[in-house]
Amino acid sequence: MASINKRNGKWSVRVSFYDKFGKRHFKNKKGFNRKKEAEAWANEIEQDKFDESIGKTKSHATFSDYYLNWYQTFKAPILSEATKRRYLITYKEVKTYFGETKITGISRLQYQEFLNEYGKTHSIASSKKVNTQIKACVHDAMDDGAIQLDFTKKSKITGHAGKDSSMKFLDANDMTNLIKYLKLDINARHVTKMMGIVALYTGARFAEIAGLTWKDISPDFGTISINKAWNTLDNSGFKETKNEQSKRIIRANPELFALLAQYRDTQKFLHINNPLDLIFMGPNGKVPSSNAANNMLHTALRNINASKDITFHGLRHTHASYLIYKGVSIYYISQRLGHANYTITMNIYSHMLHEMESAENSKLVAALNDLNSAQRHVAERPVQRHL
Repeated sequence: MASINKRNGKWSVRVSFYDKFGKRHFKNKKGFNRKKEAEAWANEIEQDKFDESIGKTKSHATFSDYYLNWYQTFKAPILSEATKRRYLITYKEVKTYFGETKITGISRLQYQEFLNEYGKTHSIASSKKVNTQIKACVHDAMDDGAIQLDFTKKSKITGHAGKDSSMKFLDANDMTNLIKYLKLDINARHVTKMMGIVALYTGARFAEIAGLTWKDISPDFGTISINKAWNTLDNSGFKETKNEQSKRIIRANPELFALLAQYRDTQKFLHINNPLDLIFMGPNGKVPSSNAANNMLHTALRNINASKDITFHGLRHTHASYLIYKGVSIYYISQRLGHANYTITMNIYSHMLHEMESAENSKLVAALNDLNSAQRHVAERPVQRHL
């Protein structure tokens, strides 16, 4: 509430407000020649109170410094190493583009220009990730009173289409040929080839495969327990799975267990120092890196004259795609892949589901036509009279 008084021919204003801790403060100004001037200033202060901007300190930090501090405080302690890298990539982009610009000095126009520039050399999917991370930071900055304007509001994502979804996995023929090729060299000296077979038969993530121990394998029950992952960034040991749903027990085919048994015999023969009893501990006492697995795969795909060149992660997509084409339930596939929810699975494989929907529509029409034909057949059947 504003208090306006006249003293010695001049008007003065006093406005009270409360900070976020509930402590009362006052804002004063005097020397107005006219009461209307005093009222106008009081109304401006009252509007600031309504906007919750009074009593809060605006940030003087640069946008990049604020983002980095926000990431280190709220995100880094709870994120996986892979996700941390994505946030730090965003930080680098922010620092490179905005430089020493303060977070309070950025407008919606400037931010949109940043997205437009980023989109020139990145996919729409990548632009969405960057925008999502920055938007979360900006919203927290508003909650903290560091800024008043949400400069990410109504921003438009730009970028190129990215890699065709169909290029991220092998077709059934290339998948079969790859398995045949990898089976020619079941040997603990060439760890990544056996890892590739496991990926094709299980759809597990690379870090999950790297973290498998022999006690996770149960040939008698036909199952594999995925309950942890391997820290592949620095090869430092076990880590938690990507999410809680990623901890799962999946079924596997007898051939895979037979190949693993063959592989284990070669591992024992090499007398590898393997105190953690890891399945994929190499002769050098280390778990192969994802780069090593990708290099192996690129070579293998060239050797079988595959129609596509995919990454090791693409073997996971290949496994899921094969199951979808075989008519396995998307809900079952989602659980098998360890997705946080089946919506993620639906989004990733939506292109395949649309293709299958077209095929199902054809089946539907054929089935209804059959029903109509059956009705005509009954109607045309001659009626037999009994004498």
